[in-house]
Amino acid sequence: MSPDPSLSTSVGTAERRPAVWPWLLLPLVALTMFFALRTVKQAPERHAAHAADAAAEAAPDEAAESR
Repeated sequence: MSPDPSLSTSVGTAERRPAVWPWLLLPLVALTMFFALRTVKQAPERHAAHAADAAAEAAPDEAAESR
């Protein structure tokens, strides 16, 4: 069984435009990954900073109560 010659000539002669979606999707994915990983990396630092601030605020109150 041979393929239809009209189908192969119409597909073979038409020039295809290059796909645009990879050029749009790849930078979007890269930026999303960058900000997600940056947020994950900075989360422990923020938590430690907030814990230190809370401890510093609580320390003067505890010192005043012990007098």
